[in-house]
Amino acid sequence: MSGQDLRRGLLRMARAARGVHTPFKITCLGDSLTLGVYPHFLSYMLGIEATRLGFGGKTSDHILERYRETARQDGVLVVWAGNNNFDDPEAVEADVDAIAALHGDSAKLLVVGLVNGDYLGRRFGEAGYKKITAYNARQAARFGDHFLDIREALIARVGGHNPDDVLPASIRKDKIHLSYRGNWLAARIVYARLKQLALAS
Repeated sequence: MSGQDLRRGLLRMARAARGVHTPFKITCLGDSLTLGVYPHFLSYMLGIEATRLGFGGKTSDHILERYRETARQDGVLVVWAGNNNFDDPEAVEADVDAIAALHGDSAKLLVVGLVNGDYLGRRFGEAGYKKITAYNARQAARFGDHFLDIREALIARVGGHNPDDVLPASIRKDKIHLSYRGNWLAARIVYARLKQLALAS
């Protein structure tokens, strides 16, 4: 199957899922992973247009500053930030906390965890890997069901456990960014958690 055929097939699946109609507005905030198409797929699933605030190549502090300009408290906020400064997890935590405070409604917040691409230093047992997985574990303890370890969820969804414990190549278009299939799966995972939290029908 060609990349174009895969893209068309995923768009057909997304359109078939359209029409659920969540009663809440939704904003997706983050770095280049949010700049991808997962918010568009999520829009189809929710039956509403998701506001996409993706800032490619930016660290969590930059994302925080940009959110200050557009912070809204009338809907659901999905935050997927920190992948570009994963090596300073305490700063990422502080920035995510500040974003949550700006949003103001913890019941309508979903914090998405860090992912490790196939880079030297971020593979199983390496220093970056330990920082990423420790960050995710701490945030899971702090936010409970309002935290989503999307790294683990994506790996499990495709049965892609591998010796390096990185995002499987089958859902990436490069070392870390998701392919159309990966974005579709990410949207499905986020949507399922929003339903669990009664933030989507």
